Amino acid sequence: MKRKDFTRFIDTIFAAKSGEEMLCTEYFDKLRYDVDLQLSGQNAETLLPEVNHHMHQCPEYEEVYLALLKIVGKENPADPSK
Repeated sequence: MKRKDFTRFIDTIFAAKSGEEMLCTEYFDKLRYDVDLQLSGQNAETLLPEVNHHMHQCPEYEEVYLALLKIVGKENPADPSK
């Protein structure tokens, strides 16, 4: 097991919350809003702590989030000289 995968596994164990959490599909419904916050310079981690928590536990969400962030960021760069 790679160190990165092991670290994520351990972090996921300690990040688990007791009680009922949203389904992964419900987090994907907030994906575009999460990306929009990030691209506008707002602190998405503070404004959407439950989504940040899920991303920490769900490699699939993180992968899609990062891909969307990259695509949208290229379409709407903050710096027009890019």
